[in-house]
Amino acid sequence: MVFRNSELNGTGEIVVYSNYHPYWNNRETRERNPRFDVFSGKLLDLKEGKPSAIEYFFDILDKEINPGVTICVVPSSDADNTDSGIAKLALALANSNRKDMVYYLQRKKSIPKLAHGGYRGKEVHYQSIETVKDMDITGDIVLLMDDITTSGNSLYACKNILIESGADTVEMFALGKTVRD
Repeated sequence: MVFRNSELNGTGEIVVYSNYHPYWNNRETRERNPRFDVFSGKLLDLKEGKPSAIEYFFDILDKEINPGVTICVVPSSDADNTDSGIAKLALALANSNRKDMVYYLQRKKSIPKLAHGGYRGKEVHYQSIETVKDMDITGDIVLLMDDITTSGNSLYACKNILIESGADTVEMFALGKTVRD
């Protein structure tokens, strides 16, 4: 089991901590979202890799994840960004009595950001993500993490890649789920 709360394990669905309200309702007209809240701001701070946000989310998550679990992250849409905030958080969680496979999944080519209008069907992720060949997750119980999910396609694609690579169980988790009002 990945999560200490057994009701969260084995659902086949993405476990989401809370809603994410984007800063902009309309980026082009610079119309701000009145529902943008403190939590959404913390998520943006995490995306920027701010230590205070990493510590904030670590304090929330560390007690919710069982020891011994393998930690992986959905790679950034930018293939050159291998030092994302979610990866830093995942490393901290892995260093707390868990297995570090944070960088097992790697983006081999960049894809357009969904937030900027890019198409993000599952096939886009299958074509742009690969595994590190000298790392092995065979038989592992994996927590697959992402900071913000919108369609869920990146998490579902990465879960399938992990299962195809031999993981025993993969639970998907996102800190925020994009909500547009």
